[in-house]
Order: sequence, then C-alpha cells, then structure tokens
Amino acid sequence: MGAARPRRWKLPFHRAASGGTSAPCSPSSKSSAAPAPASPARSEAWAAEAVPEEFLCPISGALMADPVILPSGKTYERACLQACAELAFSPPGGAGTMIPNSALRAAIGTWCARAGRAAPAPPSAQVAREAVLHAMPPAAAAKSVRTTARRAAVMAASSSNSSYSSPASTSSYGSSSEIVPAEEEDGGSARPVKEAPPQTRVVREVEVEAEPAPPVDPLEDEVVGKVLDADEDGIVAAAMGALREAMRESADRRRALCTPRLLGALRRVLLLPRHAAARVDAAAALVNLSLEPANKVRIVRAGAVPALVEVLRSGASAPEAREHAAGALFGLALNVDNRAAIGVLGAVPPLLDLLTSPAHPPRARRDAGMALYHLSLAAVNQSKVARFPGAPKALLAVASGAAEPGPIRRLALMVVCNVAACAEGRAALMDAGAVASVAGILDDDAGAADLEEWCVSAMYAMSRGSLRFRGLARAAGADRALRRVVADEGAGVRREMARKTLRAMRGDLDEDGEYNDLTGSSLECGDGEDCGGSIVSDGLMSFRRRQRELGVSSCGNTAEF
Repeated sequence: MGAARPRRWKLPFHRAASGGTSAPCSPSSKSSAAPAPASPARSEAWAAEAVPEEFLCPISGALMADPVILPSGKTYERACLQACAELAFSPPGGAGTMIPNSALRAAIGTWCARAGRAAPAPPSAQVAREAVLHAMPPAAAAKSVRTTARRAAVMAASSSNSSYSSPASTSSYGSSSEIVPAEEEDGGSARPVKEAPPQTRVVREVEVEAEPAPPVDPLEDEVVGKVLDADEDGIVAAAMGALREAMRESADRRRALCTPRLLGALRRVLLLPRHAAARVDAAAALVNLSLEPANKVRIVRAGAVPALVEVLRSGASAPEAREHAAGALFGLALNVDNRAAIGVLGAVPPLLDLLTSPAHPPRARRDAGMALYHLSLAAVNQSKVARFPGAPKALLAVASGAAEPGPIRRLALMVVCNVAACAEGRAALMDAGAVASVAGILDDDAGAADLEEWCVSAMYAMSRGSLRFRGLARAAGADRALRRVVADEGAGVRREMARKTLRAMRGDLDEDGEYNDLTGSSLECGDGEDCGGSIVSDGLMSFRRRQRELGVSSCGNTAEF
C-alpha cells in the first residue's frame, strides 16, 4: 500500500439556514441571529388599513418609492419601468420619457407617516424584473428571458477577451450544497486530477478622452451669483432684466443658457415673495427659453412648472407676470412628453381660471387657452378638466358669451372639443348643458364659420356612443342647425361631421351594418402629428392649417419677450 493520498473536499460558500440542527460554522455565523418576526398584532393592524390604489405600482402592486409618470399619464415605479426596458416589454400606457411624480411621492410619504408605516424602499433590480416577468404574458416572458440570457452571454464573451478575470471569479457558489469527500464520489477510489495550466490573458488599456465640458456662459455665473447672494431685490431684478435681454440675441444663446443652475435660479425668483419685482422678467426669460424645442423637457425636469403655477395662483403677481407664466406653460405644452407632467403638477386649474375670467387681459387669456388646448390633447388632462368643479359650465359660458372676443370663444370651444373626446368629459359636458349651449351658438352665430366649425366638432364628439345625446339634441332642436350645415356644399369636412351627428340622433346604421362609427379611423391631424385623442383628429381641418388661415400662429409661442 502506498502513502495515503490527501483528501479533497468540496466546500459550500453559502450560509446554512437557521433553525433546527445545523453543521458547525464560523464564529461570525454563530453570533448572527435570524431577524425577529414582526408582531402579529402589528401585522394585522397594517393589513387592516387599506392602501390607496393610486399609491400602488400597477406592475409590482407595491407602494411606490420613486414614482414616475409617462406621457400617457400612467404612473409606475421607476425600477419597474427600467426592468421593462431591459426586457423589451411595453407596459400599459406605452413608454416614453420618465418624469418624477414629486406630488405623488410626497403624498405617499405623508400617508405612511400617518399610518405608522416605514417609507417604502425602491425595489431591487431583481425584484422589479420578477414583477415585470409575472405581469407579462407567458409566451412573451419566456421569449424575453431567452433574449436577455443570450445578450448576457454575448456580453460576457466579449468582456472575457478584453479584460482579465481571476480563476476564482469563474467558480460557482451554488454548485454544491453539502460537504462531500472526493473519495466517496468514486466509490472510495481517488482519481488523479490534472490541473489545467493557467490561462494567459492580455490586458488592453484603452485611453478614452472625455469630451470637454461646454464653456459656462459668464452671464450664467453672474445671474446665479446675484440671485443667491444679493440682499437687495433691485440687484436681482436688474440681473433678471439682463438675462431677458440676452435671450433675445439668438437661439444658440438660449440653448446655452438653459442649464440646471440657471433654471434653479429662475425657479427661486418665481417662488420667493421678496423677489416679486423680478418675477415679470424671470417669467419672460422662461418664455424665451421655451422657444427652443431642445429646452422644453429640460425646463419641466428642472422643476419650473410648480413655480409658474405659483405665479398664476398668487394674488401678488403682476398681470404681466401671469401673462408670461401662461405663455411659458403654452410653450412647454407644445411638447407631447410634457403634457401629462404639466397637468399632474397642477397647471390646469389656474389656467382655467385665467381663460374663463373676463377680468384678465385678453393676451393672458389667449395664452392660457392655447396652453389648455394643448394640455387637453392628453387623456389624463381631459379627465382633470371634466372633474374640476364648475369647469364645463365656465367654458360653455365663455363660448356662448356674445360680449367675449371671438378668439377667446373659439379657444373655449376647442377645449370643449378635446374634453368631449373621453367618456367622462362627455358626461360632464352634458350635465352642464353643453348640447343646448352649442346648439344655441350654431343658431345665433350662423355667419361665423370658425365658431360653426368647432360647434359641429363638439356636437359630433358628444354624439359618440351616447344614447343620452339623442334626447338632449332633440330637445334643444339641434337638428335644424345641423341640417343647415349639411345643406351647405362648401362646408367641407364639417358637413360630413354634421351628417354623422344627424344619423346618431336618428340612431341609424352605417352602410356596413355597424352602429354609427363616430370614433374616426385616424388619430392624426392634417399635418401628421398625433393629436392624442382630440376630436379634431377625426377628420376636421388641421388645427395648425386653420389657424394659419385665420392669421393666428399655432405652431408655438414664437414671440420673444
């Protein structure tokens, strides 16, 4: 018999589960005790309290720690959306720019404090991934897992050729669950094991030159320094005036000055009451910044919308400051990704007040109406307008007011048309007497082609799938005005819309045997842009083309202030 060979062992690298009898372990593991279970009484009390549904992530079903809102108006946990992107899965409501929902996050924190709960922690990447896989259809989930595994394998293979990894890093900690002698694996006979020669890998060092940071505009440093350090309001007002003048120079200057530091300084000026004298120039500076498409999302992400809303709400704000604040919101609402976020941040109520109040200057009311029109193209804001107390009646009063300026009446009708694109909006408008009001406008303003166009659009929108509309329209005598529009051969698209509305009043069937298909087959405006559910998109003349004919620009707030 030869000399005894050394015994080889496979050692596990995981901690043994606690409870019962366990194998000896290190002193550190002996001293660590399992976490104490939660008190049954406390758990029952927590379970008895219902969590508000809007605080739960639609994907994970848990309290949201970092809620973000999508352009569609849907709010999710940020980690879950990141997992959706990794798994190539589009959640309900689609994807898009993620904007922090600060208002909802604060509400969740307040509710947790009152309920005696700890603030929710963001889920790990693995937990979010499992939640998304559970929400996905089985076939899509399996395909996504295979795609992700294949991508990880490709990345691992590519990284192994360019970087060094130690042999220990390639070992698997989950390959063994118990201590097994190597002799016992082969029936007591040990086999010689030839050790593989160490592999040699070449480490390549690649120097990547970082892109130089863009130079800071000297005016930015000057304005930020004065806003933060100046004690006199006159110094801040002079700095805001200089900034406003500088932004008139060129588009490149406006893009260069749209930085988080400068936006934070503007936000500070708009929010602090002691800077009331500088608010006019600060709001005008934001209007000028919003002229550039590249700046629109940056301004919203920098938190400028709550400051603009505060200017609209504050009674201490000058009328010119309110006008510029409404103009800035109008410019920001031209970006599709901003609309839901602006509505969530509370811009709809003060804009409604500004549009429907005759005490405000016409220019401020016009900018507020344009902002509301673009915001109400988003479905989430259509519901906000419908739910706001008194909003449908106020809009109809402006649209029906003979003393109101024609452009203001038209803007009110445009917002009504967008609100009528959702079922909740149609119900709220009909509760407010919209059918009779619009029918009265058609009868009284027969010669106003622009008002007639929007009135027909509003009637058409309210007729979609509503049996209630038929009775209200008959009672208001809307058929007379609609027949007059149908008889006008030069009425164009509104003639077809009036014809379909009359068919809806009669309850007729369409040629293909289906009940009135009044939803339209296209959601695109005449210029090819998605209208987000606006009734104008169902065949009515493009808003932008119509405004060009009337001599009013609808492509944005192109005027510099």
